[in-house]
Amino acid sequence: MSTENVDKKLLDPEFEHAPVPQEYRKKLSSVAAVWFGFPMVLTSAVIGGLITAQLGFKAGALAMLLGNLLLFVMVGLLSYDAGRSGMNFSLTAQKTFGRSGYYIISGLLSTVVIGWFALQVGLTGSTMHGSFGASLLLMTIVGGILYVAITYVGIKALSVLGWIAAPFYIIIAIIVIAMAVKSGQSDILNYHPQVTGAMSFGAAVTLVFAGFADSGTMTADFTRWAKNGREGALSVIFAFPIGNFIAELVGGIVVATGVIPNPTSTGGDFMSVLAGHGPLLTILSILFVFINLGSVGTHCLYNGAVGWSHMTGKKMRTITLIIGVVGLIAAISGIYNHFFDWLVLLGVIIPPIGSIMIMDRLVFRKNDSADLVSWRPMAFIVWILSAAISLVVNFYAPELSVAVVGLVTSAIFYAIGSLIVKGNARTVKNTI
Repeated sequence: MSTENVDKKLLDPEFEHAPVPQEYRKKLSSVAAVWFGFPMVLTSAVIGGLITAQLGFKAGALAMLLGNLLLFVMVGLLSYDAGRSGMNFSLTAQKTFGRSGYYIISGLLSTVVIGWFALQVGLTGSTMHGSFGASLLLMTIVGGILYVAITYVGIKALSVLGWIAAPFYIIIAIIVIAMAVKSGQSDILNYHPQVTGAMSFGAAVTLVFAGFADSGTMTADFTRWAKNGREGALSVIFAFPIGNFIAELVGGIVVATGVIPNPTSTGGDFMSVLAGHGPLLTILSILFVFINLGSVGTHCLYNGAVGWSHMTGKKMRTITLIIGVVGLIAAISGIYNHFFDWLVLLGVIIPPIGSIMIMDRLVFRKNDSADLVSWRPMAFIVWILSAAISLVVNFYAPELSVAVVGLVTSAIFYAIGSLIVKGNARTVKNTI
């Protein structure tokens, strides 16, 4: 079957339970569009603004850049593996954590991203209400239904949305920055933090990383559609550092102009800058809210749907409808009010998972085609140890980056564990 004939279909097979066949693989531009439009969102601007308000512009921008480079290393390597294998996150996790063990890992991340979906739906309602006076409940429901419908179409819809969301963000960002500089102060580079000691440089790097720690770890759900490992890795560059860094930097610039009243709590949420400037800009702003937040919401829902469909043996589209309703109910309950706490949790427990999978799939067992075992205890032991160390660092050495600590310690522990296991295996073989 040719790729052209495949692309003419509206609802492609999603290959929830098997690797994507070569004839269904997509061009680099299509896979890159999925990742490019994902981080260029208002949520990233909020994070960039929070960091800038507490570190200043120069230090904040550096923290954003380092966090994004860190994301590129992890997500790029995982995407290389996905492109070469065609396997989604759940299939890959089975290799590393075991046929039964993967349920814990995939269940955790697939549930976490449902929370992110709920967050974006809730932000849609609250942003429309706060900026334009629309009904909070109605806008939340409309956003939820719209995002579920897009996700239901599948990876093809996410690619199209990416091509729309990223350029639209850049256009709106240019307008916002011009308005902010005109009404605020223009000495952006010398902006100093409004508070001191509230956030360390390391914590800021972790905050950047944590924003996409979950979907970044689950990148195989997107990049398994790449034609090969090289294109899988290349597609990530458009997101990290390019897309996410630009989106966060926009939030930092707007905060540095001084036009946002309370940036230590609202971050770089620039929707208030756009409000009240005529019908044309109002219409563009409303479209921006739904396209922008919808980009994150649909990607997160897709991750959750692919994960839970594999675990339950159901179709991705059926699971999309079910967890979409669950996420909408969570959004109506006000889950988005716990945004920062959510990111802190992700920065502690998620990074080691990606590092363990990289070490397992690309370093120690890259050519291993043995049958799956039920459990691989070493992977869990390394995860627990690294998460525990990260948690200690989070409380007792907050000046360090918890994300970096999690990534490095898990890689070291996995390397040591693998060498010990191989050494024991050789000893047993020689004894026999």
